[in-house]
Amino acid sequence: MTQRSDRRVIRLLAWNAAAGAALGILFAAFLVFWDVAGIGTLLARSEAPLPALALLFAGFAVTFGGAVCGTALMSLTDDRDDDDHGGRLQPIPVPVRVRRK
Repeated sequence: MTQRSDRRVIRLLAWNAAAGAALGILFAAFLVFWDVAGIGTLLARSEAPLPALALLFAGFAVTFGGAVCGTALMSLTDDRDDDDHGGRLQPIPVPVRVRRK
């Protein structure tokens, strides 16, 4: 059984992946509708436009969904402070011996 914080992270990633996929599908629909680079014309003149549309929309959905999901994952912060420095890195002096030539 997963912990409560794990469920929150999974829910956050699922929502962001779904939102990114929806954004990708919307973007692909605009590309087809505005006929960018002749994509709409190619699809209209194709003998089998459904597989091409499915590949176009699925590709954009996966790409945008992964990008939005990755952005959400990288923006997560850990609120637990393991030290007295508030989560900031502190320099540590390291003694080094150097031989003279």
